[in-house]
Amino acid sequence: MITSISDSIILKRIKRKDMAAVIDWFDARKSKFYKIGWAYLKSHHDVEDVFHNTIIKVHEKIGQLKEDRYFESWVTAIFINECRSIYRKRKQKEMTSPLDTLNSHPFETKLEVLTDLDQLDEKYKEMIILKYLKGYSQEEIAEMLKLPIGTVKSRLYRGLMMLRKISEEGVASDLS
Repeated sequence: MITSISDSIILKRIKRKDMAAVIDWFDARKSKFYKIGWAYLKSHHDVEDVFHNTIIKVHEKIGQLKEDRYFESWVTAIFINECRSIYRKRKQKEMTSPLDTLNSHPFETKLEVLTDLDQLDEKYKEMIILKYLKGYSQEEIAEMLKLPIGTVKSRLYRGLMMLRKISEEGVASDLS
């Protein structure tokens, strides 16, 4: 929903096919859309692809928007459809890939860790992924998520303890 004068101005620029305006609009809402994308895809690379595809579609199809007040809902629908599309393509690719790759021990260990990671609460899983899979420092994570550094450290510690317990027992338990 268009709620402010600045949103109205940006929408007018978008309707004039100003690509920079589309990017500016997304930059202001990147966190919200990233969370949506992550919920579907759990892959930084795939979410970035969704952003790219959605920005292009919004730019190309802005003429199809019927009412300005539904702009954000319209964009969100496009974004979610792109997430679903990439998710379906990934699943098809996984189903058709050779099973020979499953015989390597390091892969099995990584797969087990990723499966265990999926059992954690989102707030802990996000920290572990950003720190250990994506390589961000605790300070970078705190800045990205707008959290105090102490919260990041605490969630990392608790998440790792939960992950250890899950891998030992095979079941998630609540340490919070």
